[in-house]
Amino acid sequence: MSSIMFGSPSLKDDSSIVQRRDSSMGPGMDKIQLILDEIYEYSKKEILKVQRNLDVIYGSYSDEKKNGINQLHEHLKAHVTSFLDEVVLESEKDKNNIIKDIEELLAEKEVLEKELQMHISIDDHNDATPLIDVQINIDKSLQECRKIKEQRMTELHKLQEEEKQICQLLNEKPTYSGVTEMPSATLLENIKSHLIDLKNTQIKRRSTFLEQKSKVELLLADLGEIPILQFDKLVLGDPNQFQLSKSNLDELQKLIKRLENQTENQKCMAMELRTKLNSLWDRLQIDVSYREHFVSTKKGFGKTVIQDLKVEVERCETLKKENIKQFIEKLRSELNDLWDRCHFGDRQRKQCQVYYSTEYNEDVMDILDIEVDNAKKFYTDNISIYHLIEEREHLWNKMIMMQEQANDPARLWQNRGGQLLKEEKERKVIQKELPRVERELKNQLQSYEQRENKIFYYRDERLIDFMERQWDELKSNKKNLQQTKVPIMFFFEK
Repeated sequence: MSSIMFGSPSLKDDSSIVQRRDSSMGPGMDKIQLILDEIYEYSKKEILKVQRNLDVIYGSYSDEKKNGINQLHEHLKAHVTSFLDEVVLESEKDKNNIIKDIEELLAEKEVLEKELQMHISIDDHNDATPLIDVQINIDKSLQECRKIKEQRMTELHKLQEEEKQICQLLNEKPTYSGVTEMPSATLLENIKSHLIDLKNTQIKRRSTFLEQKSKVELLLADLGEIPILQFDKLVLGDPNQFQLSKSNLDELQKLIKRLENQTENQKCMAMELRTKLNSLWDRLQIDVSYREHFVSTKKGFGKTVIQDLKVEVERCETLKKENIKQFIEKLRSELNDLWDRCHFGDRQRKQCQVYYSTEYNEDVMDILDIEVDNAKKFYTDNISIYHLIEEREHLWNKMIMMQEQANDPARLWQNRGGQLLKEEKERKVIQKELPRVERELKNQLQSYEQRENKIFYYRDERLIDFMERQWDELKSNKKNLQQTKVPIMFFFEK
């Protein structure tokens, strides 16, 4: 009983309580005496009946009567002892149960104080306080604390379930699933803060998913593809069925990259097919209305469109083979025009032997086709140089023409409307622009020759050398020019 009354100075161990209740004959003793008196009177009356019966049976002083009374004594003693032992045992059991309950309540009190980090006060008890009152008072003192614990555990379970659901969606391991004891108020706040972070992560990932899902839908629509792989189908399915795990979002990003690469490839393929088709249409002189209708119905770069473009290219290739001679002549004419634009000389042109072939077959046509493409590429890659060449030629020819005009004495007599003033203005423009154009052209030519490690030719002559030769030839005629009124230095002196 000492452990029961731990922490309560007014309660002693159970043996002292029992002794106290044995030695202290309180008001309950009157009832006990009444019970004893009733038992005594009843027993006395019944035993006397047995005595009279024995007198009748054996006589008042016979040995048989004595033996009967002795047997009565033994039986009565045995029955009464057994009955009272049971009664005492039952009362002891009840007392011990209450003591055990009190011990458990005190242990619960200690746990609750530790968990709630607070002191739980109970009513004072003294030696006269019945054990049942002690039990009731302690239990009553713990009821409010139990309610607090129950509320916290309920909130904990609710938060744990919420964390579990979000973590399942995010494929993350729950942080607080292992908490089984009553949480402190601080721990509950930490869990709530953690849940806010998880929800923000969920919102962010869902937003990212929906944005990328739309991108996938657009890419597939442009490609003319339908989802085949299981993951692709999952992305395009019910958004609520898509697990917002980091690995899934990474996989989704890979899917978008794959579709973007496929889009780029199909764009290039469609562009190449259209370029080739336009070239074939031009050579075949396909009707404009047919071409416009085909182009209007074959837009984009989807799978079906690319297939249709391939079919049309194959059709035109077949027609081209059926008209090889016509195509070869067209290719030669086109190549010759490109050589003219590139200012190729005879030596450069004769390097293309197939141009002069008298045969008309598919090999000749294919090689000429390649030469045309190469010439186009060369001109396009160096378009800035050719623009400068054309600009220089214009300025140079203008300068020569003005020089010839300056050497014509009749121009002084034919000066009308300020012709000389106009020539002076043009001379200043040439004086300024021709050196600038030549400097820029030489810079680009030097860059080309360093980059390509080969010479840039102009009519079979290195272009830089050609320009220098022009100036040398012009200067070599200086003696003749000095006999005129306006020498060549007229353009670069002053």
